[in-house]
Formats: sequence, structure tokens, C-alpha cells
Amino acid sequence: MLLFTVAFAVLELPIAYPANLSNFAQTRAMELVAVMPPTWQSKVAEYLPSLPSEPLEYEVANYTMLAPVVVALGYALGPRLVLIVVGMYLVLGILGPFGQIFPFADGGGLDYYLKPGFGYLIGLLTAGWVTARITINKRTSLSQAVGIIAGLLALHLIGALYLFGTYLFFYLTEGSKSYLEWQPWIFQYVRNLTWNNLPYDVIFSFFLVGASFPIRWLAKTLTIPYDSPKNGRRSGYEDRMNEGAAEEAVEAVGIG
Repeated sequence: MLLFTVAFAVLELPIAYPANLSNFAQTRAMELVAVMPPTWQSKVAEYLPSLPSEPLEYEVANYTMLAPVVVALGYALGPRLVLIVVGMYLVLGILGPFGQIFPFADGGGLDYYLKPGFGYLIGLLTAGWVTARITINKRTSLSQAVGIIAGLLALHLIGALYLFGTYLFFYLTEGSKSYLEWQPWIFQYVRNLTWNNLPYDVIFSFFLVGASFPIRWLAKTLTIPYDSPKNGRRSGYEDRMNEGAAEEAVEAVGIG
């Protein structure tokens, strides 16, 4: 349900080019100054004479937080559970349309592998698993940072390779560069899905991983086997064996 919700929670964020971000920040600052009292506006104009008086042009792109959420789930749930969770989401997206359920942004179905973003969906599995493996026994800042970066790089590498691999496969087998409607714009898709998203994936992933430690603790607590030793304590099996030995000793003393 979390992944389903995040897939349709679209944010409009400025494309992370330095000049574009600068125009966005200046425009937002100008809009904030415009609602201030006149005396405050004059003070701002005095101290910030370079602040524009008219909105500057900047580009925005649609962004979903699927990648950061999967990375945070990998950190919180561990490698096995995150594969189950993301795998269920992908299976639901492929088979869901038969039951009128559409978890993917473009619908879903058995032919969804022809969509340009399908490789990035597959990359979600790898991203969650890589982050989980790196942080499974460590909770240091370094392990968290390495897990996040490695997971996101794996996701975007798989997504981009899938795009180029699909293009090459159909070009060689079908002999047409336009067999898939998105093929002529393959580099634009790589830019939109990787270059534009990666900076925000990193920022939101660090935030969500830092906030998901309670979920990590809860998941580990709920999945520890009853007989598993923890923090130097005896297992349930050892406790029962010791209790049995004590009872036998009492009976022996009583008999004696």
C-alpha cells in the first residue's frame, strides 16, 4: 500500500541544474518578499538589491519517491523482506489489471515490459536488496551512506541499461528504430528518469533512512525467533533445559 500510494504522489520539483535551481530560489524569494509589509520590502531591497522584481523562468519535472521509499524499506526490513515487498508490488503491477488494479503510473499489465521505465522498476528490487545487505548488521553513518549510494546507483544503472538493451534488441530483431514509440527519445528518457531524479533520490533517501530506524527496530524485534540468543541472553530452549534440570535436581533431593 505504501508503494502504491507513493507511485501516484507526484511532486513538481525544479530540475537540478545549478542555473535552474538559482532561478527557482530567486523566484520563490521574490514571491515571499511580495507578501511582506511595505517597510520590510524596502529593507529587503536595500540589503538584497540583486533580487529580481519579476519571476525568472525555470523548469520543473514530475517526481515520485518510489526509489527513496524502497531504499528506506531495504534499510528497515532487511534483504529478504524487502525482496518480498517489492516483488509483490511488481507482480501486482503486472497482474493487477486483470482484477482492475493499476499500481503502476502507466497502468500495468503483461506488456508493461515495453515501457521505458520498466527497467527502473526492476532496479527497485536491486536497490532495496543492496541497501539492506550493506546495512543489515551495521547502523553507522558510513554504512548508511554507502548503502544509500550503492542502492541508488544500482537502480539507475539497471534502468538505463534496460532502456539501451531494449532499444538494441528491437532494432536488431525488427530492423526499425521506431518499433517502440519512445525509442527516438531514448536519451531524453535517460535524462528524465536518471539525471533529473538522482539528486532528489539521494536527498530523500538520506532523510527517510534516518527516519525509519523505529521501523527497523520493530521489524527486527518482530522477526527474531523465539529461541534465538539476543544480546548475550539465553535462548528459550536453554531456559527450558535449565528449568528441567532444576526440577530433576529438586526431585532427586526430595528422594534422597
